[in-house]
Amino acid sequence: MLGRSPQFAVQQHSWHQLPTSCLQPKPLRHSPSGQRSDLSCRSVVELSGDTSDTQEASTSSRGRILIVGAGPAGCLCAALMSQRGYTVDVFEQRQQPKPADTRSHRSYPMVLSSRSAQGFKEAGLQLPLPEPQAAIFMPNGKLEMLWEDSDYCKQYIVDRVAFGKHMFEATRQQYGSRITWHWGHALQRVDLDQRVATFTSSSDPAAALSQGSTSSSADAPATSTTTAVSYELLIGADGAGSKLRQLMQNTVPGMSVDLLFHNRSTYKTYHGLSCEQGSLELVPGFLSHEHSRYLYTFNAKNMPTLVIWRQADGKASGMLTRAPSYDAQELRTKISSAYPQIPQEWAESIVAQTCDTSGQPPSPFGRLMSTTRLDGPRCVLLGDAGHPMTSTLAQGCNLALESVRVFARSLDSVSGDLDQAPAAFTSARLEDVHAMQTMEYMQILSSNAPGATASALERMSAKATMLGSALLTLGLHKLMPSSFPAPVYLLDGLRDARVPYKRVLETMRMHAAALIALAAALLTGAANQAVYLAAEMS
Repeated sequence: MLGRSPQFAVQQHSWHQLPTSCLQPKPLRHSPSGQRSDLSCRSVVELSGDTSDTQEASTSSRGRILIVGAGPAGCLCAALMSQRGYTVDVFEQRQQPKPADTRSHRSYPMVLSSRSAQGFKEAGLQLPLPEPQAAIFMPNGKLEMLWEDSDYCKQYIVDRVAFGKHMFEATRQQYGSRITWHWGHALQRVDLDQRVATFTSSSDPAAALSQGSTSSSADAPATSTTTAVSYELLIGADGAGSKLRQLMQNTVPGMSVDLLFHNRSTYKTYHGLSCEQGSLELVPGFLSHEHSRYLYTFNAKNMPTLVIWRQADGKASGMLTRAPSYDAQELRTKISSAYPQIPQEWAESIVAQTCDTSGQPPSPFGRLMSTTRLDGPRCVLLGDAGHPMTSTLAQGCNLALESVRVFARSLDSVSGDLDQAPAAFTSARLEDVHAMQTMEYMQILSSNAPGATASALERMSAKATMLGSALLTLGLHKLMPSSFPAPVYLLDGLRDARVPYKRVLETMRMHAAALIALAAALLTGAANQAVYLAAEMS
């Protein structure tokens, strides 16, 4: 990261057919009150939320893979591993998902690119994605469209909470009982030598009642159990606060984690803005736009930023960022003065929802953290567990889901050898991850984000690279639009599933170097001309 991250060689892996050899899974050991008893892995909570009958793992399994975390990365990984014939168990510390609540304070629009969609396609997952044409309306009403329409360069706007629920439902529908889900199980410790992961769980009577259990079971006292699980491969997909990453950091030689940036900015969400007003014209043609296809961004300088989008129910939701405070009067004044096109009733609703001190607390944007490796003995880190990101370049989910695909192909490249696969994944992925994190870090430095600690040289280098690349590609786009269709190469390259992040970074640096060389040549020429004219005049 601008000289702070070690360099790693990239190893290219091809797709190989998996061998037919099998590994026998080890039994799950479940130990309420600290005592162990042999139970089948399938005897824990099934997808419906009910306790299932004991089922023996398939004898054709190639081995047992434990996945920690049932978010999008965990679901995609479970699908790809099940597809390859492994017995897959997913442990999630949260309770089983309820019907998606798109009015949750954790719900906001995310932009997925083809880097994510390619993973869904490979896993055979059917997701209710909107039409793949994301555009952004700025305050001046100008529409910014995509520059290429291909399966590798598409973008989709999705609701964060609904997307997670849809990932789980699609994985369950496609792979059914081939994946076992264990809700309410938090990872506590891992014995990497013996390959045993220990989880703790607590029964939640209220959750049981909400999931359809009888009132008698819901009235039962909460109980705590400890579950020790043997595995052939352990995969951490448990988010930016990954417990597995913390355990690996303390035990895996050569593994360290560097906190590059802690984004102390916060956001709040708002929902239910009516779009039925005949006179509402947020931007030209707003009422005729299809839902879930556009983001409307209002980001005046030194003012709160509003991101608005229309959902399938016909109402608008959004996210408030860069608010200096959540004082109702101050926020109302700033929104009205900076964005007069925002209807007054919308402004009042946004203020009421975001400034309600008894409601949602402000949510942080996260941290940017770099690791020196993504693997350990028979264990790997995927998604935010291995490379936590902020929302600066909106690549966190895309980077995470692409990492899952890279791991699956790394596993294939070593013919399913679970001893070699973790290191093969680090070799194939880490440099590309660091390249993406470098671009995000440079963007953070270029925007003078509060909380970024960097030297003046680092900031100058970051700004020169980001601004130089943008100016050069914009100029080429204006001069030769058919040859250079992307006015900003960075944005075009990030969403293209065919282009490694490393190549995007290299191209940006090349653009910046070319512009600097051109500027230097022009300055040198001007200086020589001045010297020549001075000599002529003398």
